[in-house]
Amino acid sequence: MRAKTGKKRQELYAWLWLAAPIAAVCVFCVYPAAAAIVRSFMDWSPTTSRWIWFGNYIELFRSELFGQAFGNMLILVACSLVTSNVMTLLLAELLFNLRLRRLEKVYRYLFLLPALVPGMVTVLLWKNVILAGSAEGLFNAIGALFGAEPSGWYFDKGRVILSMALTNFPWVGGVSFLIYLSGLQAIPESVYEAGELEGLTAFRRVFSIDLPLLVSQIRYFIIIGLINGVQVYDLQLILGLTAVDPASTVPGYLLYYYTFGSPRYGYAASIGVVLFVITLTLSTISNKISDKVRAENGL
Repeated sequence: MRAKTGKKRQELYAWLWLAAPIAAVCVFCVYPAAAAIVRSFMDWSPTTSRWIWFGNYIELFRSELFGQAFGNMLILVACSLVTSNVMTLLLAELLFNLRLRRLEKVYRYLFLLPALVPGMVTVLLWKNVILAGSAEGLFNAIGALFGAEPSGWYFDKGRVILSMALTNFPWVGGVSFLIYLSGLQAIPESVYEAGELEGLTAFRRVFSIDLPLLVSQIRYFIIIGLINGVQVYDLQLILGLTAVDPASTVPGYLLYYYTFGSPRYGYAASIGVVLFVITLTLSTISNKISDKVRAENGL
């Protein structure tokens, strides 16, 4: 009886300790998300609040601006996922196979340095120096050597998406590089020895051993990349681009604009709900694909 009483008391204490964080999550995370879904069916602004049901969604999907913003987002997300993961993984492979082990620590610190530089500094460097619209800009100066005309880059409607995709070239370094490198170092040496006995070349080893055993890391960065790519608009905001320009805007920037620039809270909430559905769908598909790959490789 005493044992049962003590166990129930411990369970009660556990629930009491959990009550505060659960309440905080409900108040600050669950409630705002649920309220946004409900308010997306309303004409909600600083002066009005009335039910219009699917009116916001109908207007949203009929909007040419949102369609162009959605297309811009797809291009930027696809470019970001490919460039950041491929280049970072390639760098990790090169450093992992470096024969001079003494240099490995030096290069590891060097490639970690970009993560210590604030993102604002990096964007301003690209805006004012590398892809500056003047003739003194680095890319324009290089192009002038081959007879090319100066371009406005971020402020050229035909090149603004390309300019955003090029930002942070060559897309290496940072924490993702260390995680990929740690994943490679965690692969047992016996696996590589077995590969050598099978006659695997260095190139085939990457596809037969490294990539299948790095599925968890790859899945993590793909999901995080999808979430950030769908929601992000900081680059457009820092560059000073307008949210209603179809050449450069993205859905996240439209959400920000209709919340603070031209307040239509219900319409902004409908954009947020659509982005949530897109993120959830893409993340689920990514999980299914990675689970299938792991199952096929017996992991």
